[in-house]
Formats: sequence, structure tokens, C-alpha cells
Amino acid sequence: MAAILGLTLPASPAAAASAQVYRGTATVVVDSYDYCGGSFGGDHRFVGTSRYKAAAKFVTGPRKSAAGRVERNPFHWELYVGNIGQVGSFQLGSASIVTTSGRDVSGNLRDPRLLLGYWVTGRSGTSWSGKLVDSHRAEGATFNHFYGQQAIVSCRNLGSTRFVYAVNAGATVSGRVSSGGAAFTVRGSTYGDNYRFRITFSG
Repeated sequence: MAAILGLTLPASPAAAASAQVYRGTATVVVDSYDYCGGSFGGDHRFVGTSRYKAAAKFVTGPRKSAAGRVERNPFHWELYVGNIGQVGSFQLGSASIVTTSGRDVSGNLRDPRLLLGYWVTGRSGTSWSGKLVDSHRAEGATFNHFYGQQAIVSCRNLGSTRFVYAVNAGATVSGRVSSGGAAFTVRGSTYGDNYRFRITFSG
């Protein structure tokens, strides 16, 4: 079975999975870093830790598929922590479909839909775990985000502004998912290593 970018060529139709929404609470720990350390600045340094709880929603459903490929997960999933767009919120998802040209570079017709796989996860019974294998920053199609803060002027105390950080490949998820509930932990960092985080969801 060939596999690329968190996708696989299906040997059989994608397993059916009813859409389900788990509403609960996420406990979040975020370590912040900047590059203002050292005598002359530029060194990566730890700034502080934030701990908070937020309302969260975990959504599952049938695996996404397009152009003959299906995501490599037992089910499609998305996790939303806090009010998306506000500082401290998270948006995570296993795969997404984007629209590309209906013709390839040679002018041949092709399916304009492109499936981007972000996470590869597996399930055994109710146990569920996996890893973020591709952020798709190269395609400008990141979906896994943390809304943090960025200094208006680096290493100067002149305030900050909200900034969207892509979650790095290598983030992990581990826990359990069943028809009656979900409880798991996500660990990872953001591009540039400005933040490292742990999210514990229960719903």
C-alpha cells in the first residue's frame, strides 16, 4: 500500500464513521520562548509558562478522501480549544481538502481537489494515538494552529500583537476515544520554537 504525506491509496472504501461532537474542557500548559537571550541578544531563551482551562470541542467523522486517496486515520478529526482566533486558542485537524488546478503541468485533466494529510493516527479498541507528520507550510496550507503573541519590535518592551503560529510536525496525541467520550493529550511546539504546549482534553 503506497503512502505519502499522511495519505494512503485505499485498498477498500474508507471506513464509515458517524459524525460525532464531544464537548468538554481542555487544560492547557504553554511554555513561551523568544530569541532575546545572551549578552547581545539572539539566543533562544525561556520566557514563562501559562496555564489555563478553556472550553473545547472535538469533532470526529468519516475519513476525508479526494483524487483516489484517503487520510491515514481511523476517522477524520478536528479539535478546537477556546475561542478560535483569540490569543491562547488552538485549531487542530487530521486532514483537509484544498482546490488546485484542474490540469497538471502537461495540460492533462486531473481532479482539482487535493487531500492534504496532517496527522497519522491509529486506534486499538478505545486507545488512540498518533503524530503530526506534515504541517504543509510548504504549500501555504497549514491548518494546525496556535494563536499566540508576537512582539511588535523584537526584544523591546513595546507591546505585542496576535499572531498565528503553525504547529510543527512531530506533535503527538495519545489517549482514548469511544462512542461515549474522549480523553487525550496533545503535545507539541510551534514553528520557530516560540511555544511548546500540552493540551489535555476531556469530553
